Amino acid sequence: MGPPGSGLISRVLRSIRGVPDRLFHRRRNATARDRLSRLPRPRTILVVCYGNICRSPYLEAVLTRLLPDVRVESAGLVGPGRPVPPFALSVGAQRGFDLSTFRSRTLVPAIVRRADLIVTMDAYQARHIAGYFGVHRNRIVVAGDMDPVTSPTRAIVDPWGQPREVFVSSFERLDRCAATLVSLL
Repeated sequence: MGPPGSGLISRVLRSIRGVPDRLFHRRRNATARDRLSRLPRPRTILVVCYGNICRSPYLEAVLTRLLPDVRVESAGLVGPGRPVPPFALSVGAQRGFDLSTFRSRTLVPAIVRRADLIVTMDAYQARHIAGYFGVHRNRIVVAGDMDPVTSPTRAIVDPWGQPREVFVSSFERLDRCAATLVSLL
């Protein structure tokens, strides 16, 4: 048992956690749309998430189908050679995507250099790529900024280790973000 009132404090903190993301969503969405509409159509899109086993492989598959003339790749910040988890396989399959042969790749300079556009799952990843790899911010977009629906967080929730419903929710959100991205290219 925590100190008196700690339950109340936890509830208050949980309730305000996503307020900044919700407040700034419209502005970020408009900025992302404007920036993407001004860019030349990319020849190569790189999708990045932390582990490259859940979100980025799924969005890579979606964008590959929707943009057959664009090369779409994905990579992560950790560990190469890992397969997607079972829930990602089943939810992806229900949406018409076979992710069974996918293996994770680690983000390296060569992959970053050949990308005309980089899509990340959260702002930390966008900052990391801009800072560590020296990529201009105009070439990077946070996927959640393209979501037409205001969500509790800017980040696309990482479903790894979560129940199946979290995979469904994250993939639904990625579908919305992909539709916006494709409409702007």
